[in-house]
Amino acid sequence: MLWGMPSSLPPTQRLDKARELIREKGLSRRDLELLEEILRLGAVDLAPMLDTAPDAAPLLEERPALGRLRRAFGLFLAFLDQFSDKRLGEVRLAMGQVLQHALGNLGTLAQAAHHDLLSEHREPDWVVRLLDLIAALRTMATSLGSEGEADLKDHWTEFLQEGREDFRTLFRIIGEGEDNAEIAARLNQQMKALNRALRTGQGRPLEHLRRLEALLEGVLPEDTRRRAEPLLLIQHVIASLRMSLVRPLDRGIHWPAVEHVRGSLQWLWNHLGWTLPRVEGRQLQDRLPAEVRDLLKELRNSHPPVFKVVARALASHLALLGLVERMEPAVNASIPERFAAVPTFYVIETELGRLAERVYHPRVAEHLPKGSEEALLLGAFLRQAVLSLLQDQATIRGLLQQTLAQNDVDHLAVSLDNLKALLLSHQRQLMADLVGLFSPELRKKLFPDSASLTEEGDRLRQRLHRLWEYLDPAQQQLQLHLELQDWPRLALALGQAQNQVAAFRRSPEFLLIRSQDRQEFDRLTQQLMRALDDPENVETSLREGCDLVGELLRFLDVFLLRINARIPLIRLDLTTALEARKLATQLSSLGRDAAERTRAAHRLIQTTKPLGVRDPQALSLLKRWVRAERSGRDSQAALLSLGTHLERLAGRLEAALG
Repeated sequence: MLWGMPSSLPPTQRLDKARELIREKGLSRRDLELLEEILRLGAVDLAPMLDTAPDAAPLLEERPALGRLRRAFGLFLAFLDQFSDKRLGEVRLAMGQVLQHALGNLGTLAQAAHHDLLSEHREPDWVVRLLDLIAALRTMATSLGSEGEADLKDHWTEFLQEGREDFRTLFRIIGEGEDNAEIAARLNQQMKALNRALRTGQGRPLEHLRRLEALLEGVLPEDTRRRAEPLLLIQHVIASLRMSLVRPLDRGIHWPAVEHVRGSLQWLWNHLGWTLPRVEGRQLQDRLPAEVRDLLKELRNSHPPVFKVVARALASHLALLGLVERMEPAVNASIPERFAAVPTFYVIETELGRLAERVYHPRVAEHLPKGSEEALLLGAFLRQAVLSLLQDQATIRGLLQQTLAQNDVDHLAVSLDNLKALLLSHQRQLMADLVGLFSPELRKKLFPDSASLTEEGDRLRQRLHRLWEYLDPAQQQLQLHLELQDWPRLALALGQAQNQVAAFRRSPEFLLIRSQDRQEFDRLTQQLMRALDDPENVETSLREGCDLVGELLRFLDVFLLRINARIPLIRLDLTTALEARKLATQLSSLGRDAAERTRAAHRLIQTTKPLGVRDPQALSLLKRWVRAERSGRDSQAALLSLGTHLERLAGRLEAALG
């Protein structure tokens, strides 16, 4: 079924929905059928991350502010569901802040959704203030029932004293009219009793508090109370959870407290009847252009098994892209917002593993026709895609662990933004490569700015080379200052080298390094920063800093040599592919009984075989042609497939050499 067009609707309403889509998006009947089939094929892959009971109905009509709250709530709960204390390690303390700030962000979103709901129904200002007071009193009642009441009593006493004039104004508005004079008197009397109990520490403040809350709730109009109650409940639960976590999280994660938070939020989620779909609204319809729909319809008619694989993959990519694109830039965000964004990245990490295991697993290609060109192309692509997805998953996990352990909020913001850029680039790149398998022209049209793996590698090589070009002469200058014991100039030069290293570490290219090399570079960088940060013995620290710069330079030497060693191999493969392509073209022009055909076929085999070392697909297509040639069948189609692949391979290798 189409998103936004549930199957439970009567046929007439479904037809109206379809007509609405056709009018708004220019979708034909075949387009709608195509989208229906894509969603049916991806039903398992696009199942909601979180769901409630099948018969549960949402308590609130969704508006934009409420939608933001539901998505943030669902992502945080999904993070808690997969969270494990065994993965904490050195980030135990930082993860306590992540939980606190994530709950605080939910509280802010709940308050914004609450005010949005009230403004939609044009509730007067005094009703908004009254509801805020009721929410505060509910939290106060929870906090006063816990241990350590002395500090909390002082806190709430100050809160009530500071808002005394606002409360008087609110009670005066409530008491306007002859029928409300009695309720206003009771409110004033109860407020005085509560203030006295909190100030003197005698009596029963909790009982007075609950009586005051009950009186205030009785003042609310029934329709307003019914609309506001679910959001008041959300605010109350989140505020109570934050209060309960203040002490357990002082020294980091306290696992029973985390389980308590997860259980409470899960109950609230089920009570609200919410769901967290992987594809929101009309995301699939909006993100599939007409050209892609035409390509998918062509694949569905000509190669149904291939269409199933491609449709599932595109739908899953669009769902993941929607999750990544909604995140706001972290550099301009506040510190609480930066910590609150961390759970979403852990959810994305899990989604990448799920995509690699279910959608892109190489066994998916087993259902394609054996030996067909589409099966060979798609099988090779699936293997490469799984490697890319697992590498991105390891990058997210490793970088978040390193960044949270350092307790540096600025570095956290840079890391989150770099991760977002990396994920967007790689997801679009995989989509572009998938479409390019069947239509290279469409890939260039739809994804003109999508960087290939080769272009990313070239960007990393250039960035590393620039760093090496700075550190190589700088190392010689450092040694000269050290021999002359010119400590001021040595300190200045070391500081400049440290800035260059730190700039590379904050760059997007840093994430493109393999995790093992990234950890080694990060270890050397951290040692350099510790050596130069407020040293006890300046001369000893400067000597140690010179040694560490030397180690960084040797690391870059080895790393660049390892990268550049591939260039001769690429040039060799390019020459071989061009020669093999030329031989395949000559062979296709020879007749079946031509005298030189046997010699030309032998040369083609001997020329193409070495490509199989780094390109298994070329060897598979060569074997397919040899089998057709030896069996006496028409081998022209197999030879054409081999020639086409060799042409594509030569194009990729030329691009790699720039």
